[in-house]
Amino acid sequence: MQLPWYVAALAAAITWGIYYPLVDMALKRISLYSVILLSMIPVILAIPLFLNTVRNDIETVRALPTSEQWIFAVLGLIGLFGEVMVYTAITGKNATLASLIEMTYPLFVVIFTYVFYRQMHITPSVFVGGLLILVGAGLIIYNN
Repeated sequence: MQLPWYVAALAAAITWGIYYPLVDMALKRISLYSVILLSMIPVILAIPLFLNTVRNDIETVRALPTSEQWIFAVLGLIGLFGEVMVYTAITGKNATLASLIEMTYPLFVVIFTYVFYRQMHITPSVFVGGLLILVGAGLIIYNN
């Protein structure tokens, strides 16, 4: 049985809702580098379970044109940079405010989806929701 997309998205939101305060507490006690390492340990431990899948994926990427391979080369670096920036924001203020500002990322998803793929998934309700996100982030920044 496959979860509906909105259930998975809500589960992700709940998971991050748990994760951010834990990161906030951890960053008050240990270094950013150790927190990043802790988040990587489960992935490293799971590698043997998915070794064949990873091998197949490596072959798939090698078969792609070079113009598409760069996406996979920078994917991990961009994810790591984003993680470091979130942790830096949490360290600089707190998990609550950092997460509320970071929640503007859907606006950048829209922009970069258009820039990279020339696709636009905007409806009137998506536009209004995005506008409310921007207004909310602006209020938080202005008052803090």
